[in-house]
Amino acid sequence: MKKYKISNIKWYLSVSFRKLRNQIRFNNLNKHISEGFVNKDILIKYNKSRVTGPEPCVCHAPLRSLYFDIHGKATACCFNRTYILGQYPYNGISEIINGENRTFLQNQLCRQNFMYGCQHCHKLIDAGNFEGVEARLYDNLKNQKNVPSEIVFELDNTCNLECIMCHGEFSSSIAKKQGLSKIQHPYDDEFISQIKNYIPYLKVAKFLGGEPFLINIYYKLWDLIIDLNPKCKIILQTNGTIFNEKVKDYLNRGNFYIGISVDSLDKRNFEHIRKNAIFETVMNNIDEFIKVSNKKGNFVNISVCPMQQNWKEIPDIVKFCNARNVFIYFNTVYTEGFAISELPEEKLFEILTYYKTSKIAAKSYIAKRNSRFFRNFISNVESWYNVKEIESRFTRKRHLWNYNKLREALILKLNEDESAIKVLDEVIDKSNTEFYLSDENVQTLDNTKSEDIINALKTESKDKIRHRMLSFVEKGKFGE
Repeated sequence: MKKYKISNIKWYLSVSFRKLRNQIRFNNLNKHISEGFVNKDILIKYNKSRVTGPEPCVCHAPLRSLYFDIHGKATACCFNRTYILGQYPYNGISEIINGENRTFLQNQLCRQNFMYGCQHCHKLIDAGNFEGVEARLYDNLKNQKNVPSEIVFELDNTCNLECIMCHGEFSSSIAKKQGLSKIQHPYDDEFISQIKNYIPYLKVAKFLGGEPFLINIYYKLWDLIIDLNPKCKIILQTNGTIFNEKVKDYLNRGNFYIGISVDSLDKRNFEHIRKNAIFETVMNNIDEFIKVSNKKGNFVNISVCPMQQNWKEIPDIVKFCNARNVFIYFNTVYTEGFAISELPEEKLFEILTYYKTSKIAAKSYIAKRNSRFFRNFISNVESWYNVKEIESRFTRKRHLWNYNKLREALILKLNEDESAIKVLDEVIDKSNTEFYLSDENVQTLDNTKSEDIINALKTESKDKIRHRMLSFVEKGKFGE
């Protein structure tokens, strides 16, 4: 634990120095931001929240990190899957690392251009969910010029679960159930041989799945890291179902930092979301992961997918993490039928109100950090609500009208046609009853052509015209 504390002090001093340097160098950040960037204020606010201080470069992933997906494609990070830096085995690892695409993407991000596959982080910044911005993870990575200080491996989709928000690309169990062939990844002994040259320089190696503890090639990579670069942080995301002596041995030998996926603390809902998992087993394994990590002075984090199926449990999961002194991280779910962002305005308002009124004690450093992440997630929900609220204004009936006002509006459309005006006066309601119209309804009236109204008044029966009037009052449209 002493070693852990000393390393933390060194990290803190390094970060503090870089933050001070950036604050001095980019005191007037506005002049360093591209004129083409739409919302400069929110970007400046985000920059002030960065642990290493403000700077024009919104992300350092391209030159500090490298991500390999199951098909051999290499990108800057796991959220940017569209701007390809290269593809193994068609391109060697050295060729990918030294390729022009990495430099190009880095230059674009230093100009605040998110258009080359980096829209995910841009959306989170716009939403005010600064803590959820993936780009932050690369601020404190060591700049080793063209040699990555982090490599993220997502080399295989072998997985024992069929999570309801997942799909066959990330779970072999789902693919098998759907009758799909298992994806044959291109990673072989030659890949291991090539990646070996870069392992001594790594500060961080991340492993995603599938389920990492079921992926054989990962054990080969962990052996290399433990042998060649034992100080390298090995960060992996597990579903928490696997903990045995082999796993325990690796955790004791390597510098592992464990992320565990938990989306519910209710057994029924947990096992509904994480199909094939046993709630009690995962909870026991979480305690085992925490024990091993505490002995090593490393941290554990709980990764949560807030969804329509579990939104009400989120505050309790934060409290669960606080009680166990582990970090929490919120993923953004985009899958249709699961994403909170696709819910209607009224439901989003209910969720937002529930979150804002949830009381979570935060006394320790980790609890305060978790509360901050929760508040940032709430900002994300609020941004989704605001979008829906603005959209709903157009259709919300909030303009008080009456038949006399409707008559005046129609008269303006009749171009002083006396015969049409006479018919209108004969059919329109004289009670002056009040009713509400939306912006959409008023626009419908404004867009209705004068000739169509005049033609209807002159050719249609009075009963049909009255029906059209009633349809507009009730539905906002001059129906048949």
